[in-house]
Amino acid sequence: MLLEALSRYPHEGLTRELLALGMSWVVMEAGLEPDKEELIEALEGALNSLESRTRINTSKIGRNDRNSFNDVLQAWFNRSTPETYGELFELVIRETIKLLKEDKIDPSASLSTIKTDKNGTYLGVVYKEKQAILPAILKQPEYYEYQSSFLKPTTARKAQIRMDPLWFSFMALGFFTSFAGFISGKYYLITKPGIEGFWPYEVEDIIEHGILPLTSAGASGRISLTTEELYEMKLAMKLAEEEKNIIDEVYPVTLHVISLEGQSYTELKTIQLNLIELNNYITEYVKKIRASKVGSMSLLVELKEGGATVKKYPLWALVDIAEKEVWKGVKGDEEMLAYIFVKDLYRAINSGKKDIIQDSIFRLFRQGRALLEGSSRGSGEFRKVMRTFMWEEHLGVLL
Repeated sequence: MLLEALSRYPHEGLTRELLALGMSWVVMEAGLEPDKEELIEALEGALNSLESRTRINTSKIGRNDRNSFNDVLQAWFNRSTPETYGELFELVIRETIKLLKEDKIDPSASLSTIKTDKNGTYLGVVYKEKQAILPAILKQPEYYEYQSSFLKPTTARKAQIRMDPLWFSFMALGFFTSFAGFISGKYYLITKPGIEGFWPYEVEDIIEHGILPLTSAGASGRISLTTEELYEMKLAMKLAEEEKNIIDEVYPVTLHVISLEGQSYTELKTIQLNLIELNNYITEYVKKIRASKVGSMSLLVELKEGGATVKKYPLWALVDIAEKEVWKGVKGDEEMLAYIFVKDLYRAINSGKKDIIQDSIFRLFRQGRALLEGSSRGSGEFRKVMRTFMWEEHLGVLL
């Protein structure tokens, strides 16, 4: 039932990936052919598992969406539109569970009904004479991905996507599952395209030991995208700090970065992530530092942040400086030295070859020595980090 329903969804892209993530919770608990009671239990279990994410900070619902959802939510649930998209998604899931319990909607009819015409795609059965539109934070990126002319979403080949309560609930569960942060006005969503290929038996590992810890690390670490290399490094570092092991089978995953640009939400970046080599290397790096004994000396570097003194692993500190360089840019004949170092190391680690990693580290040490002994314009903070980074004891950790 679920696999057939998803296979009939006519579009690739973000919405399909979110629907598949949402449906995966039901597959995990009740298989591919759940009856109504099993579906209710699975939706309740998913909502309980994702409860902390339902309280996430999200943007306020825009005026056009608010006007549209007011009519739909009033008809469906006798409820008004909440303030934020996160609250909207939670409301839809909770109220849909109530409708299922009260036998007011038929899940079999909903999942077997998908229609497409020149005006759009219709998922499920019209309920109380209403179907909901896809919210703007998901609808507009979908439009612009397939636009036929600049910023004219109404001319897109997917003119509109409308959903009944059950399909809306799957999409909402997918959103919470994929949520990797709402940072500086940008949504970070991590999905697993083709996750239905792991239904029904392997999907639990993909969700529980892949998507959830990845997105949790992104959200709790408030990791934003400056460059792909720095995002992956910081995500792998956060996972290592939290001692989270991600199964290799989850990769590659897709990072969607969605931002309100002017009056419209736009997908700024869509990046494929594969952290297998980074996870392995950085996890080992953390283990070695925590196990190191260097007399009374620490392999951590002390830095000032917001008036406080913080201790960081040298690699963490170097990545943070690299990120600052990218944000600020360079002036005159200055170079983004830290970013160059990190990018070189990133490429070496991802090669998976020890000799290439060694070459990169030795090259970094030679350049670092030239920085400390020469007249380079590296900042005082950068020089301090490099002094600790280049200790012989730290070299042993890096290798």
